[in-house]
Amino acid sequence: MKVLFDKVRDFDDDVFRNIVSLRESQDLFDDLTVEEGATRYAIAAEAQVKSNVPLGLIERGFHYTTAVDYPFTKEPFLLSRYGNGSFGVWYGALDLETTIYETLYHTMREESKVEGLTGILKRERAVYLVKTRAILIDLAGKEKKYPDLISDSYALTQQIAERVHKEHPGLLAPSARYSGTNVVAFTPKILSDPRVNCYLTYTYDYLKKTAVVERRPGEVILERTFG
Repeated sequence: MKVLFDKVRDFDDDVFRNIVSLRESQDLFDDLTVEEGATRYAIAAEAQVKSNVPLGLIERGFHYTTAVDYPFTKEPFLLSRYGNGSFGVWYGALDLETTIYETLYHTMREESKVEGLTGILKRERAVYLVKTRAILIDLAGKEKKYPDLISDSYALTQQIAERVHKEHPGLLAPSARYSGTNVVAFTPKILSDPRVNCYLTYTYDYLKKTAVVERRPGEVILERTFG
């Protein structure tokens, strides 16, 4: 495994973070989790968090809570590609397309398992730009030699994270759902200045098992079918 850690990158750039949200400035929470029942958990969590937000809290502070801090303070127990449930993991992507493909896959995969439903499901999301600065272990491109970096088995990736999360702030990792690169952060210290980039609507047809992503009503940017 030593060869996996032989490349690092001095990273200083914005990263796209795609989370469950409402278009009208009501922030919910989500991540690239194995159990996308977390989507429903996230919706319930919004009410709890907002009830503890003091009146007059500046918007920037709330954006930080929703776009950066939440996986470390509220969801460290959730399983994900680089999370074994014992520490928090934050996921972003270097480009908008990658974060759409990643989140759409996990959200719709879970919805497609629901039997007996024939209606239309809508999920609204917010995409943030989050400033990220750190020396990151760079795994991008190594999926050719280590295909388990992008497989549906998380054994290797969780083993990697378990080894490095106490010593390194994060990783650059190949996306399993697109040709792009994800940022995997193990600490919120490397993340700052979250700003809303855009809002998205995911529409899922239970009967056809098709999903449509709109940036604005009628502006379709992606269509996919899930088996």
